[in-house]
Amino acid sequence: MNDPGDIVGSYVDFANRLHGFLPSKGDFTTIDFPGLHATVAGGINAQGQIVGNFGDASGKFHGFLLSAGNFTAIDFPGAFSVTSPFGINSNGEIVGFYDDSNGNLHGFTLMDGNFSTVDFPGGFNTQAVRVNEAGQIVGIYFSSGQHGFLATPIPKQKN
Repeated sequence: MNDPGDIVGSYVDFANRLHGFLPSKGDFTTIDFPGLHATVAGGINAQGQIVGNFGDASGKFHGFLLSAGNFTAIDFPGAFSVTSPFGINSNGEIVGFYDDSNGNLHGFTLMDGNFSTVDFPGGFNTQAVRVNEAGQIVGIYFSSGQHGFLATPIPKQKN
C-alpha cells in the first residue's frame, strides 16, 4: 500500500493463470507483463510505480517496474532463476531478492541502475521486502529459524 491508499496484489483466474492487480479510485486494473500470464505485483510507491515479478515460458522469474504505463524487466546480474522485487520507495529505490546457482536467496537494492546485494551478516536466504524514503530496508533472513531485520544505510562521508 502506498501513502495515497493504493494497493497491489495478485490473483489466480479460472484458467489457473496468475495476474497482478491494482484497485484504485473505484477501478480494478489487471497487471500482466506483456505477453505473459504469470505476473505478481509486489509493491507500489506514492507516484504509482509498481514492482513485481513475472514468469517466462522456461520457468524463470524476472522482476519488473511498471511506470507511467511502461514495463521494464529487472534481472539481478548473475541471478540463477529468480529476481523478485517487492518494494519501491518514492525515490525510485527498489528492493527484493534473487537466487544464486546453489539455490540461496540474497536481498538486493536497485537505485539509478546500480544493483547491490543485501545479505544479513551470519544469516542466509535474505529477502529485502520494503524500503522507506530514508533508504531503510526491512526484510527477513534465516539463522536457526526465520528473523526480521532493519538495515539503515550508512551516510556517505563528504570530503
